[in-house]
Amino acid sequence: MELAEYWEVLWRWGWVILLVTAFCAGAAIGYGQLQTPRYTSIVELSVMPERIDQGLTQTVVNLLNNYASGIRSLGMARRVVERLGLSEWDPAALRSHIKASADQARFRVKIEVTDTDPLFAQRVAQTASDLFIADVREFADRQDPLDRLVATPLNGGAQAATRTWPKNKLLAFLGFGGGLFLGLLVALVLEWSRVIPLETAEQVEESSGLPVIASIPRAK
Repeated sequence: MELAEYWEVLWRWGWVILLVTAFCAGAAIGYGQLQTPRYTSIVELSVMPERIDQGLTQTVVNLLNNYASGIRSLGMARRVVERLGLSEWDPAALRSHIKASADQARFRVKIEVTDTDPLFAQRVAQTASDLFIADVREFADRQDPLDRLVATPLNGGAQAATRTWPKNKLLAFLGFGGGLFLGLLVALVLEWSRVIPLETAEQVEESSGLPVIASIPRAK
């Protein structure tokens, strides 16, 4: 098909493309409205040595991933349950709400807690942070003062939880883009399946590429 023919297809089946696009975008937005909102609270902690030393600094880098794993552990979830008195919570279930990652380049550990209750997410994030800081301090007390590590919460501790799901703008964009693509495919299928009657000898020759030798007169 030449470019002009594609424009003809768009002009002929534009209403189909618009209809499919609108339907998919509406379905995506509707799906987002049906989802239960989830909120995430984040707390970042700086983990630094008391003194700047290449060997000690490398030790901190190696420990950061272990620290993050400890925060994500079942043991940490169990301690959070005990600290907050969450008798109705199973530690394994709470553990699935807690994420932690290490940023070795900046000597930081980030804790993220996601839940349908924004205040609960912030409480759990702050408690996990407090327990982690206490663990680092307890370990440091047993070390030489020059070899100690210090964990410090940044930005005042756990931040107010913000909604992270559903992402309505993203869903609408995906619905619109997917609907537009699907609409174009439907339009092309409709165009290719369209039957155009051949009424003249010229149309027959153009369609078949063969010369017309004779024709049967149309009945009157």
